[in-house]
Amino acid sequence: MDIWMKLAEFSLIETKDLLLRPFLFNDRQEFLEISTAAEPLPFIFPQGLTVLESDYVFVHDFLKNPLGIWAIEEKKTGTLLGAIRLENLSWADKKADLAYFIRRESWGQGYATQVVKTISFLSFQEFGLAELNIVTHLENLASQRVAQKAGFQELGQFKGSDRHSRKTRRYKAFVLRRRDYSDE
Repeated sequence: MDIWMKLAEFSLIETKDLLLRPFLFNDRQEFLEISTAAEPLPFIFPQGLTVLESDYVFVHDFLKNPLGIWAIEEKKTGTLLGAIRLENLSWADKKADLAYFIRRESWGQGYATQVVKTISFLSFQEFGLAELNIVTHLENLASQRVAQKAGFQELGQFKGSDRHSRKTRRYKAFVLRRRDYSDE
């Protein structure tokens, strides 16, 4: 079975507090709230997104090719909290990047760590990957703590182009390899 079949098999995942599921067009309004919040997620969405821009990002980045992308929904309220996705998936190298975001008002509740640990486990045990990477903006300390809590090791810093502004930014990279993975 190839990775795409496995990703399809695991398109719906339940954790203690969360439901990881495919995005639906009905998520559009909650996605808009997250992407255009008064206190935005500066490392994920450029400030000042219009409704049309948010819709474009939503459809093209989350609905168009859904395998390996999960909406993060809080089970007890049904609220869309964010997303987690496998990016730059290289089946030949058996590695991928993990990217995620949680709406700001849900920070500090362990949701991001819970989903990173869940997708890491599945990546190694079910999807056949050997390595996962997380890249954060240098100043994104919260995301760096999530990576560390989920068992990722810091690789170092580098400069690169921001995907939204195209400006040169500093980043910090983390890695978790299957051989070093522990699900404890």
